[in-house]
Amino acid sequence: MTPRPVRLLVANGCSYTRGAELGRAEDAWPALVADALGIPWVNLGCDGGSNRRVVRTTVGNLDRIAAEHHVRVEDILVICMWTGLSRHECFTRARDKGHGFRPALPDELHWHRLGKWRIQMKDRLAEAYYRHLWSERASLTNFALDWLMLDGYLRSRGACARYVFAWDVLRFDQDDQSRALLASLDPAAVYGGTATHSRTSFNDEITGRFPLGDMQHPLEEAHAAFGASMTRWLRTQGIDTTPNLR
Repeated sequence: MTPRPVRLLVANGCSYTRGAELGRAEDAWPALVADALGIPWVNLGCDGGSNRRVVRTTVGNLDRIAAEHHVRVEDILVICMWTGLSRHECFTRARDKGHGFRPALPDELHWHRLGKWRIQMKDRLAEAYYRHLWSERASLTNFALDWLMLDGYLRSRGACARYVFAWDVLRFDQDDQSRALLASLDPAAVYGGTATHSRTSFNDEITGRFPLGDMQHPLEEAHAAFGASMTRWLRTQGIDTTPNLR
């Protein structure tokens, strides 16, 4: 890939990106990567967030974030950490009062998170979704389409887009359609070098090496190690050339 100067890092994902169970946002891997590259950062990660939410909030906030930080979209490094394919979201009148951190984004609390973890909370929307709407094949195809469209949008805007997996989220058997869609993505833009399987992930790199929190989230040591690994990978692509602009 051609080396790219960047002036701002925007990260998005679930609690593994947000930094659940950490003492400070500055200890999460997006902040550590940005600090190593010498640029400011914005973390859009959300506890319990879905991949559809990653697409929605990345596209919906990119121009606002660029304007607030006085940079062009072309100067932004966007890193999306994909999460479990079974998660989804729906828009409701009522505010989502479920557990976990929600970033202060427009209408964010009206987007209701759908996850199997919410069934234990007697969440009727989640129960209905998994009983009547969710399927393994649909989740794979929808994810592949979402990824392909997000990547196309970011490239069309000139942003520098990179991707990584929170854990082995593609462990399901892939049908021909989802496999073909994933294979059309640029593997060089994915941490691990492939978009068709997710065996290289944050969770894979830290499992058995570092302590986890009470809710099984990576803690400071794990984020530091993964952040260092991500930084090395980005530097192999020339993404470390801009001086500190803070």
